[in-house]
Amino acid sequence: MKRFAAGLLLALALSHCAHADVYKDFAELAAANTAGDDYRISVDDRRSTATVFAIHGGTIERGASEIARALAGSDWNLYLFEGLKKKGAKRLHVSAEYFDEPSALELARRSVIAVSVHKQRGSGESVCVGGANAVLRRSMAQALRNAGIRSEEPCRRLPGDTPSNIVNRAVKGGVQLELTRAVIRALLKDPARLRLFCDAVRRAAQP
Repeated sequence: MKRFAAGLLLALALSHCAHADVYKDFAELAAANTAGDDYRISVDDRRSTATVFAIHGGTIERGASEIARALAGSDWNLYLFEGLKKKGAKRLHVSAEYFDEPSALELARRSVIAVSVHKQRGSGESVCVGGANAVLRRSMAQALRNAGIRSEEPCRRLPGDTPSNIVNRAVKGGVQLELTRAVIRALLKDPARLRLFCDAVRRAAQP
């Protein structure tokens, strides 16, 4: 019985640590799917020192692309990986620490800082602020609170602080914003509130 219990605990630990995505990296995803039919990659390189990423855009995490576009505006770089499938788009999810699409890596490495936009499963209107740049992370969380947007920092459930995370490949690392479905819906419904959100994040990113 003790041996069974120990084995069960080990199995649970391993399953918790295991990479849960269908595809282990972008190359594997690209080999099994068709660009233009299943997914789309958009790169707006504006030669800015800041880049906004939405690597789970389109139908993968609905609303992430729209928030990322608004945040990038007309001057920050913007990278979108968007699911086009109406069904089964979640299969196109490659976790940020394994996401290694070549043009995303190149853009990240030429950026000083980066911000990534994701949808999380949390309840209520809140943003979980993660990423490896602790100074920027704290500044951004406070700016969001000042704008009346509830935020959690550090993001304990989704810390996003691994060096291989696409947002942390920028020279000074980055910040990962995990938005609940409710906050995404609220931002997209109210343009004034969306501007407030974007202004808070961008202001915090200023040197």
